[in-house]
Amino acid sequence: MRGLHHCVIAMALCAIALTGCAPDVTTQQEQTPPEQPETTSLYAEITAAEYETWTPAPGYTVRQAAKGPHGDEVQIFLDATAEKGLVDGGTAWPVGSVIAKDIFRDGDLVEIAAMKRQADGWYWGEWDAQGKPIAEGLAVEPCEGCHADGTDGTLGVTLK
Repeated sequence: MRGLHHCVIAMALCAIALTGCAPDVTTQQEQTPPEQPETTSLYAEITAAEYETWTPAPGYTVRQAAKGPHGDEVQIFLDATAEKGLVDGGTAWPVGSVIAKDIFRDGDLVEIAAMKRQADGWYWGEWDAQGKPIAEGLAVEPCEGCHADGTDGTLGVTLK
């Protein structure tokens, strides 16, 4: 009986010792935030940057008749990177260029579209006038297919 008693005490001491050596999982989880999925909200980016204050694309200082599926009138804006790319010319827009477009039907803003040049292609986005997503992401159709005929993916604004 005495041997059994020593064995139980030894096991209890081992369990206590091992518990003391284990990392505090709760503390570790509290210190390391959970990984968030990579998402890009181009709409949040352009609205935070007040895209309506960007430089209008050449020929778009005021609304122009739409030449595609985007409403009856559009106005196009270039961020500073896109504007520099247009001035510098070339065959490809600089990475980081953003082109935004307000889309009107019967005089009302109905949609907002934007495209952002990334190293791996254009990131496309289209939203209703309240910002509800219609389409957003890389290689989004019909955006990419329709814009394939343009200069490095652009139709209303072309590089020189």
